[in-house]
Amino acid sequence: MTPTKALTGPAENDVQRGLLVPPWHSRILDDGTDRERWLAARANAVIGASDAAGYVKASSIEAYTAAKLKPSSFHGNAFTEAGHEWEPRLLASCGLQQSTVLIHAPGEMGFGATPDAMKSTPGGIILGEAKVKHNKIVHGPTPREFRQVAWQMFCADWDRVLYTEFVWGEIVNGELRNGAIEPKHLRIFPKDVEHLLQPMIDIATPVLARVRSALKFAKELQL
Repeated sequence: MTPTKALTGPAENDVQRGLLVPPWHSRILDDGTDRERWLAARANAVIGASDAAGYVKASSIEAYTAAKLKPSSFHGNAFTEAGHEWEPRLLASCGLQQSTVLIHAPGEMGFGATPDAMKSTPGGIILGEAKVKHNKIVHGPTPREFRQVAWQMFCADWDRVLYTEFVWGEIVNGELRNGAIEPKHLRIFPKDVEHLLQPMIDIATPVLARVRSALKFAKELQL
């Protein structure tokens, strides 16, 4: 697989000037500036974090494969739009800038993720994940969200990730619940979710092999 679009703009200019570029730069599959192109890149035999987060039963590998191969007809709703509005604000509350870049894991282009924020520091990589919770009180990430964070760390480069800043806003009538000044935060370190990673990889590996085989067969039929 090759990147859907060559990276252009400020990051490319940084390379030309010889300035420091983020450690994931060579692993970008798509810059995320075009939603349809990003979806196409992710559908092209890439197991994303939202996919892997649902991989909990080895006995369901065939079902996971079928779900990955099924075309998606969902293009968002009112909650999706609210998320697009709130996520940058939630991330900004912990000093992070929103990212739309789809990256692949070191050594495997079929394992990918689009963390809501990625920041390169001298000490390592800081990730951000923002969640908008509508009309509900939430005390922290769900088990699925913890798995999502673990997969994002894996794709960002596990040994370089310092932590993920998990931030969520409880939104009622378009505002933070009870007039809260800031959203809620939880700092998740790799050691906190390390036990979740290998079981996902053990399922994602055969799923990816099956998806690649199916897509290859479909392509051959078109020749």
